[in-house]
Amino acid sequence: MESGYPEAIQKFQNNVLKLKGIVSIESGVENLEGITGEALGLFNYAHLPHAALSRTNGGLENEVLCQFEFFIEKSEAGLDSLEFISWFFRDQARGGKKVQVRPFALPPDTAYGRQFGSTLRFHIDIFQDNITETLDPLFEKIEEINKIFEFAVQAYKIPVKEYKS
Repeated sequence: MESGYPEAIQKFQNNVLKLKGIVSIESGVENLEGITGEALGLFNYAHLPHAALSRTNGGLENEVLCQFEFFIEKSEAGLDSLEFISWFFRDQARGGKKVQVRPFALPPDTAYGRQFGSTLRFHIDIFQDNITETLDPLFEKIEEINKIFEFAVQAYKIPVKEYKS
């Protein structure tokens, strides 16, 4: 079945989704150039990593963000997978990659009722600069991260879902 995602992104999403306790994952790419520090307060930019972008007063020239949003089960397996993902991307950032994992949630109450306890999700943010004509440099970075991710899942024996064929 055709997902509509580029191959590098789909492969990475599949590898995250196969971890026990991960419920769903989706992604998108956002051009950060032209987004100012002032604009970060607007509703349309609520999903962006405000602290990171505030440090540079918005997006940099030729910079994009590939953001993966995933939900976890409210279970030990969900927390274990979140812990692994958090460690993995912290380690990648320590190695020089412009990546991070962060929580995201919506307000506890809205005009439509209480939503507290049902909106928590997590974002994997992958920043890529020097994007001019194509997203190929971003896809290459995601492919590299995915190879290391696959290796780490196996090396550290991270629990994965079992699929019956």
